[in-house]
Amino acid sequence: MKSSPHQLVQPDSTLPLSKVNRILLLAGLVPVWWFLVWTGIGGALAPGYSALSQQGSELTLLPGAPHLCLDIAAIGAGTAFLVFAAGLWMESGRKFALGSSAWMLFGLAMMSNGIWKMGSPKHGLYAIGLACIIAPAMSLLEMRRLRDNRVAFLMTAIASGAAILYLWLSLTGNDPAGLRGLTQRIFSSINSLWPAVIVLLLLRRKEVVQSGGIALP
Repeated sequence: MKSSPHQLVQPDSTLPLSKVNRILLLAGLVPVWWFLVWTGIGGALAPGYSALSQQGSELTLLPGAPHLCLDIAAIGAGTAFLVFAAGLWMESGRKFALGSSAWMLFGLAMMSNGIWKMGSPKHGLYAIGLACIIAPAMSLLEMRRLRDNRVAFLMTAIASGAAILYLWLSLTGNDPAGLRGLTQRIFSSINSLWPAVIVLLLLRRKEVVQSGGIALP
């Protein structure tokens, strides 16, 4: 039986996901909501704090529960990024995966936000979180299973474009002072959405392949 020209399944796509790899990849579903929930709780516990105008990291400057909530938000999300990156690396089948390495660096930077206070050069680990700009695109290039998938391509374009736009807003001072908390949450959510979408695509394609179907873009 001849394969359809639109079939996306590559030869190695027929290999089932191991239980370990599936668990690692599922961690990619965590960051998109974890950070927002815990910073939301921390902000609610901080008198006078505005989620619209104040960034999440500003909670590290406060004592008690708000600070603790930010620590949980950052360390939890960062750990999830690291675990997801490990699963993505395994899924790529490469000895060295630049995209996965970039996600790991971003995860470490995120974790550092919950370890050191805002204002410290170690908060964000000397800006290595900028690796998130290349992480989606490089990961897509390294993933044969998703390279031609329209949804994956669109999500990658959105995530990478949003990261560059947010960096431009920050460096040029065009990030509105009264909305810096909102813009941070919007752009960080877009960045965190990439792992979630990719995980769902990978798991869906594996299920289709194992059931004998054809995965279309």
